[in-house]
Amino acid sequence: MTILDDAVVAYVWRPSSSIPGKHPDAVSDPALRARVEEIIAELDAIRPGADAADLMPWADREARAVAAGHPELGEPGIKALRDLLSWTWR
Repeated sequence: MTILDDAVVAYVWRPSSSIPGKHPDAVSDPALRARVEEIIAELDAIRPGADAADLMPWADREARAVAAGHPELGEPGIKALRDLLSWTWR
């Protein structure tokens, strides 16, 4: 897991929470938090279309598309993005 993965996971998931959300205070480093917020803004710009009929595969595809622009983001970060996106559009 990379530092960016750790930061994205911390931003999306509160310890012991079963619901993803946005927790900027969970990333203490201002520069790292700014990077995470940039990624989250990209995710927030996504709107479901006809291809979103099956929510989880759609959210996974979209999270991977966002992550493609951030090659240091690995599976843990992608999963957190997918979880946040699917929860947002559930």
